[in-house]
Amino acid sequence: MKEYFNEDGHLTDIALYDLLDELPDELERLEIAEHLSFCDHCTERYTALLCDDALLSSPEPLKTNVLQRIRQRARVIFLNRYVAAGAAACFTMILWTSGAFRVDMQISDDRPFEKLTVMTENFTEKTAEFGQNVSDEINKFFTSFDLKGVLNHEKK
Repeated sequence: MKEYFNEDGHLTDIALYDLLDELPDELERLEIAEHLSFCDHCTERYTALLCDDALLSSPEPLKTNVLQRIRQRARVIFLNRYVAAGAAACFTMILWTSGAFRVDMQISDDRPFEKLTVMTENFTEKTAEFGQNVSDEINKFFTSFDLKGVLNHEKK
């Protein structure tokens, strides 16, 4: 019977080569397999025998690309949040200064629903007027260009 273990408890080279050639009997293979299941040093030596190929290194460092993509995504999220909040604030200020939220106090207090109806109608009219003005200006802007991106009113 061959000695498959050193004095320090690790597998010998003979045990590893015999395991490759399937020479040990069932009980010895089980002992070797049990040792390989918890000994990283012997497992590393055995896998080095199994594959003679050298490990390839990555063609480019991945850490910098991943970090750049994370930073880019953070910038996009930051920009989207604050642009949306800024646009909402601008829209609110435009509506506020145009008088859409102005409350007309000249209606008598004995008819609160009439007051609410008038305020709603005023708000609806002002927002519709504002939306129509914005739509008209956008249409004017886009109709001033032809398909080549040159202004229509410019002379060549």
